[in-house]
Amino acid sequence: EQLLERILLEAKALCNADGGTLYLHTDDEHLQFVIMHNDSLHITLGGARGEPIPFVPLPLYDAATGAPNYHNVAVYAALTRQTVNIPDAYHAEGFDFSGTKAFDRQTGYRSQSFLTVPLQNERAELLGVLQLINARAPETGNVITFSAELQKVVESLSKLAALALAAYIREQRLRAEIQELRVAVDQERKERQVAQITESEYFQKLQIEARKLRERAAR
Repeated sequence: EQLLERILLEAKALCNADGGTLYLHTDDEHLQFVIMHNDSLHITLGGARGEPIPFVPLPLYDAATGAPNYHNVAVYAALTRQTVNIPDAYHAEGFDFSGTKAFDRQTGYRSQSFLTVPLQNERAELLGVLQLINARAPETGNVITFSAELQKVVESLSKLAALALAAYIREQRLRAEIQELRVAVDQERKERQVAQITESEYFQKLQIEARKLRERAAR
C-alpha cells in the first residue's frame, strides 16, 4: 500500500496534478477505489494512512444487459487497455461525467483535465487504473491539459504501478486464504473438542442418566 501510494504521488508530482486516484480490478468485474488524493480539497483516502473510501466500485459491465460500460472513462480505459487524455470533462463527448459533476457541485470543485491509464501485467491482464485530474501550469497554477510528453511519462510509470499492484493483489488474496484457513482450523478444533466431550465416559454416563430420568417422567 505504501509503494502504491508513493507511485500515485510521484505521478501527481510529475504532472503537477491536483488529484489522483488508483483503482483495483476486482474478481467480480468492478473497479474498486484503492487510493484517492486531492490537494485542493485536502482529501487523503485509502492507501497506508488514509481513511476508507466511501465510493462504490465502478462496474465494468451493465448488470442487466452485460454490455460493456464504456460511458465511464476509467472503465473505458480498463476495457480497451487504452490511455484516455481528456482536456475538459465538461466538454468531453462519449463519456458520462455526471458523477464527477455531482461531486463538483457538492464540493465546489472543478474537475477539468483527466489522464486515465490502464494498469496491466505482462500477460495483458487488467490489474487496475491510474487516473490523474487537473494538471496545473507550474507558473500560474491554472488547470491545463496533460501534454503528450507527460502522458508518455505516466504510461512508463504505470508499468511500475502495475508491478506493485500485482504484488498488492497477491497479498490480499493470501490474506483472504489465511483467514479462510483460520476459520477452517477453528471449526475443526471446535468439532474435535465437542467430540472429545461427547465421547468421554462421563458424558456417556450423563446420557444414560438422562434417558432414565425421561423414562421415569413418562411413566
